[in-house]
This record gives sequence, C-alpha cells and structure tokens, in this order.
Amino acid sequence: MSAPPRIFPAASPTWPRNTRSSARGFTLLELIVVLFLAGIVAALVAPSFSGTLESSRLRSGTAEVRATLTLARTLAASGSRLRSVAFDIERGEYVVDGEARTYVLPEGIRIDSARVGTEEPEQETFRVRFFPDGSAEGAEIVIASSAGGRLRVTVDPLTGIAEAGI
Repeated sequence: MSAPPRIFPAASPTWPRNTRSSARGFTLLELIVVLFLAGIVAALVAPSFSGTLESSRLRSGTAEVRATLTLARTLAASGSRLRSVAFDIERGEYVVDGEARTYVLPEGIRIDSARVGTEEPEQETFRVRFFPDGSAEGAEIVIASSAGGRLRVTVDPLTGIAEAGI
C-alpha cells in the first residue's frame, strides 16, 4: 500500500496584494522613455531611407536611358534606316526620333556630362545616332543624382550596344 498524497498549503504571492502598483499597465514615465527612444531610432534611420530612394532613382533613370538607346538601335536595324536619340540636358528629357513618347529623367537625376564620338556637346542638346547595320556613334553619358551618385551609359560604336555601369 502506498502512502497518502501530501497536501501542501497554497503558496502565498511574493508581493503584497494590497499595493496600488500592479501589473495593469505602464507608468507615464515608461511610455515617455519608450517614445523618446523610438524617436531617436527614427531620426537615425530616416536619412538612410532618403539615400536609398535617391540611389533607386539613379539606377532607374540610368536603366531607362539604356533601354531607350537599345530601342533606337533595334528600330534602326529593323527599319533599315538611321535612328537617333535626342537628349536635352537642361530639361532632363530625351526622345527617339520619329517616336511620340518623350522620356524624362526622375526627379533629382540629371545628365552630368556626355561625349558623342570624340566630341563633348557644346550645347544643351545632343544626339546619339544608330545606323541600319547595327553600329552607332560611340557615346558616353554620365547620369548623376543630387546626392552625388554617378552612373554611366556607354554605346559601343561597332555593335551599337548600350551598357550601363559605374
């Protein structure tokens, strides 16, 4: 036969039950400290988001310029006629000749410098020409952000292929 189970008295709480400070909520001081710390973290993180946005705009604008140059090359080869992309540096716009759509660089992004063939444009406008055989005028277009980032688009004169990079 086994021994009867032992019955222990209920454990008493380790804190007194009659105090007003209970686990019902947070004190005002605790809330203020948490909000203060959250504000500091937000102030430190916010500038990195603006840099990321600017970098994204720069990459997007550069990719669109490259895609437009590739479109002009394709149209020249498939249509067996000269095509060109005209750039307006001051306005940040560019267009494929004979096409209705005008492209605009994203806000805060600009054409910093350009070279077509061996010449740098002396005016605020310049053209990159693509020939029916797939070749082109060699070109280098440097695109910059207001935050200081720079990417370049180059057009190979023999193949007419546009590439984007640093």
